[in-house]
Amino acid sequence: MNIRRFARFPALAVSTIFAAAFLIAPPLAYSQQQALPSSVNFGTHAVGTVFNAVGTGLAKVASDRGPIRVVVQPFSGPPAWIPTTNKEGKPEIGIINVTEIWQAYTGKVTPEPLPAGAPTIKSRYGAHPNLRLLTLGTNLSLGILVRNDSPMKSLADLKGKRLTWDFPAFPANILSGLATLSTAGVSIKDVQPVPVPEVVSGVRALMEGRVDGAVAAVGMGIVSEADARVGVRFLPAGQDPKGVRVAGGIMPGGQISIGKPGPAGIKTDIPIWSYGISIVASTHMSDELAYTIIKTWWDHWKELGPIHPQLRGWNPDLFVQDIATIPYHSGAIKLYKEKGKWSADMDRNQAALMKGELPFLK
Repeated sequence: MNIRRFARFPALAVSTIFAAAFLIAPPLAYSQQQALPSSVNFGTHAVGTVFNAVGTGLAKVASDRGPIRVVVQPFSGPPAWIPTTNKEGKPEIGIINVTEIWQAYTGKVTPEPLPAGAPTIKSRYGAHPNLRLLTLGTNLSLGILVRNDSPMKSLADLKGKRLTWDFPAFPANILSGLATLSTAGVSIKDVQPVPVPEVVSGVRALMEGRVDGAVAAVGMGIVSEADARVGVRFLPAGQDPKGVRVAGGIMPGGQISIGKPGPAGIKTDIPIWSYGISIVASTHMSDELAYTIIKTWWDHWKELGPIHPQLRGWNPDLFVQDIATIPYHSGAIKLYKEKGKWSADMDRNQAALMKGELPFLK
């Protein structure tokens, strides 16, 4: 058709062009593309840590399978990224344990007073009310480690014995020790505290016979070294409901789980104190972005397990739990309702969490 002849029918030409464009490019797909960023950052601990490895695995699956590139951004720890995520939404995503994210959200150290004899611990955070939970994941576990040749069989047997303590390089380990002891009704007054800088040096003290028990986490490299050199095992946590509730008031979001043989220090099935991993964002993140990222993990969770041991078992059944310590993101709630994972009880929990309350402690 001649251009001049086409110009004689301007109204027809314009309407024909728009009709063709509508058929070629559906408006919904175009709108979704414009609403989502091309990339987001994921704040993790330093390279070499479990949290960095987990964050890297989650970022890989999200980037490979979803429409958004997720870039890992290592930090010295959550205090380095929490303030900017709360204030500006940068980095957009972060990884942190359930207890520490509660501390960051509320600005408090513990929801209930520490047991008698516990040292004073200052919060590393102010209140950050814009933080929101995207998903929960697998658990980290910790306890009291003893040598295989020790006569101790339970936490109660620690009374009068030497236990690693103080941890000036990482005071949060004090809460781990207090929570573990509390599950069995044991207090720090019942043991002989032996100051150590942090948990790695504490396990070395156990190997060298300078202490009888050491606070440690399951899966630590130093525990594997100790097991190879002298043989070590974790003492079973107590399971009395009163003691477990006290432990929950020290480390909110923690619970008793059953440790299975395999990791160094676990020889048989034993109850052990555990606490979950939280993947978090802020109210600055749009509902559509939160929904899209979580749905990618939901749809492709089977690809996570081979990446790192901590990602084994990371599946949609863990994403929504009543031990959540901060409110869920509204975009996450939308997905979980669609998947049938969000109940009326979770609505009640969400309302309590928005007020800084912990429903599982009531």
